Amino acid sequence: MIRRLILLAFVCLLLAPGTWIRTQLPAPNLDAGIEITRLPVDDRRVGALDMTGIWQLVSENDLFGSYSGLVSLGGAEFLAASDTGNMLRFALTQAGVSIVTQGRYGAERGPQDKFAVDIEALTRDEASGRIWAAYEGLNLIERRDRGLADPLAVRPAAMAEWRGNSGPEAMTRLVDGRFIVVGEGTQGWMGEDFPALLWPGDPVESDDPLAFTLKTPEGYRPTDMAVLPDGRVLILLRKLVIGLPPRFESGLMVADPRQITADGMWTGTLLAEFAAPFPTDNYEGLAIVPTDRFPVTLAIISDDNGVRYQRTLLARFQWDGRAP
Repeated sequence: MIRRLILLAFVCLLLAPGTWIRTQLPAPNLDAGIEITRLPVDDRRVGALDMTGIWQLVSENDLFGSYSGLVSLGGAEFLAASDTGNMLRFALTQAGVSIVTQGRYGAERGPQDKFAVDIEALTRDEASGRIWAAYEGLNLIERRDRGLADPLAVRPAAMAEWRGNSGPEAMTRLVDGRFIVVGEGTQGWMGEDFPALLWPGDPVESDDPLAFTLKTPEGYRPTDMAVLPDGRVLILLRKLVIGLPPRFESGLMVADPRQITADGMWTGTLLAEFAAPFPTDNYEGLAIVPTDRFPVTLAIISDDNGVRYQRTLLARFQWDGRAP
């Protein structure tokens, strides 16, 4: 949705009088590598979190960027997926970031499937290795095996009324196998009440989820979520700051799914806010490394929306589980 808002800001420019000349599109660049730079940060304490590193990733490869979903594969490896249907697999260690591979998310899917590639969230079952992806444009949830093969998808009836540009934005599999999915749409343009669903199991195989509402702090919208070892949920938040160009601030909220009730309001405690001088951008992906105890390692990644003035940033934190 943010990508569409940014493009809308340039409508006047596109409609300005002038002569447009049709030119042949260049061949896709699928060979360029990824340049990784560790950013210097003076203050490594962000709210309740300790930051252990932040990196900027840059590439001219057409498969790179626009990452809106992130999931831990266990150990040091992560998988990021983009709203253009691409994926990036990388390792994040004390030494830094190393790229494992990048390509299409689902080898059978081609670039022609433009409406069916808007991945906004990922979640994973550590035991089976299965990965679920939420597609905003289709209000669709898809499950794949650990090799990203054998896709099985469903368009839940409970999400049918979610608008195409305000569909599933955040999703996580809870420790007991239930699923939470949160939509991006609100009842008002600047609202902080977001439609949400709680499935009793795998949404690809079960129906009739419990409906509730997620309440975020003022000005924030949810972009991703991940489960903690004690069953609580971390929710990544984003705030759009109007300007030329527009910029973003982010936050992290912790909430207890035991407090979810049918048609009720679910909210939590704000753990951290990311604003300048912290390197800010459109952080949309959140992942927590699976563990059975605290402290936990978590990572966030930003969506550059395919525009030059935004960046692909990857930050890693440690949290001891204590709220402020």
